[in-house]
Amino acid sequence: MEQLRCQVGFCPAETDQGYIFLAGAAEGASHRAGEPVTTAQPPVCLEHLRPAIDLCPHLRKGHVAFRARATAPWGVIGTRYRLTATGLEPLPVEDDDAPVAYGHPQLGWFLASQLLRELRDCEVVNLNDLVPAA
Repeated sequence: MEQLRCQVGFCPAETDQGYIFLAGAAEGASHRAGEPVTTAQPPVCLEHLRPAIDLCPHLRKGHVAFRARATAPWGVIGTRYRLTATGLEPLPVEDDDAPVAYGHPQLGWFLASQLLRELRDCEVVNLNDLVPAA
C-alpha cells in the first residue's frame, strides 16, 4: 500500500492515467462525485483486475473501480490503547476499524494494522472500459 504496488501481483500498479482501486459496491454507492475517497485497499494493476475480484469474496458480491490520478497517505486503522496502573490496555472498540487520521492527537496511542490512502482527482470507471496491458 505504501509503495502503491498491485495487491495481487505486487507489481507496479500505476497506469498512464493513474491508479485503479477496487471497493465493495456499498462503498461505491456512498461516493459523491468530486469528493476524495479513503481506502485501505492497495491499488490493482490492469493485468490483475479480474483475478482480484475472483480472489476476494467481498468483491465478488459487487464492486466498484476508482481511477485516482493523485493519492496520499491519510491515516491508519487499528487499535487504540491507554496507559493503566498495570500497563497498556486496548480501549473498548466503539467503531470497528475506526480510522484515525495522521495528525490526530491520539495517534501515538494507536497500534496500526492498515494504512489508509486518500484518493483524489478520482472517478468511478467501468472495468470493461479498461484494457489490460498486452
